[in-house]
Amino acid sequence: MLRAEGVSREFGSGDAVTRVLHDCGVEVFAGQTVAIVGKSGSGKSTFANCLSGLDKPTTGRITLLGHDLATLDEKRMARLRAEHIGFVLQKDNLVPTLNIEENVAAPLIMSGVKLSAALKRAREALDQVSLSHRARSWPGQVSGGEAQRAAVARACVNEPSIVFADEPTGALDEENGLVVQKLFRAMVKERGAASVIVTHDLDLAQGADVVVRMAKGTLVASGWFG
Repeated sequence: MLRAEGVSREFGSGDAVTRVLHDCGVEVFAGQTVAIVGKSGSGKSTFANCLSGLDKPTTGRITLLGHDLATLDEKRMARLRAEHIGFVLQKDNLVPTLNIEENVAAPLIMSGVKLSAALKRAREALDQVSLSHRARSWPGQVSGGEAQRAAVARACVNEPSIVFADEPTGALDEENGLVVQKLFRAMVKERGAASVIVTHDLDLAQGADVVVRMAKGTLVASGWFG
């Protein structure tokens, strides 16, 4: 599903180079949730951005869904993301001028799915996160927990092969955070997909199959959970 080897990332040039990642690697299999944990500034978000194709490593190789990311141009990378990858961010990033149902349907519409079919699938995804009653509400009319559950539905509506989540519960209280994580992992497992969760909270990472810890841009430990 996903394999990264020798990944390093540098910013700047000449004497002003800053190395954020140092020789990082990870492997993620179908049906598996991998949590990348570490303090702020440890490099975990940069690593996840490289893994998902949102950023390009300076050195190293990343193979995602059978594709060597270094060989994909932006158009092919955009299509891969649209058709096979889901994203959940710390902030829900819902479009305020679209209702909840339309927000969830957006990835399908951008992939070329007809509006009526996209809205039908969006309603089904909202039902899975117990939000069908909010389908016609506007983002400003729902709670933070509901908005983030909508973001989970949006990430999974196109049945992606892999989902990347960067601090998906960081803006939520503990109760809503646990609800969102449980829903997220259940949707991923149910569909035989894989997921990579970035978080600074070790307690929240315990539900993952594998936890990888980062410090100062380097992978310092990993472990299996089940």
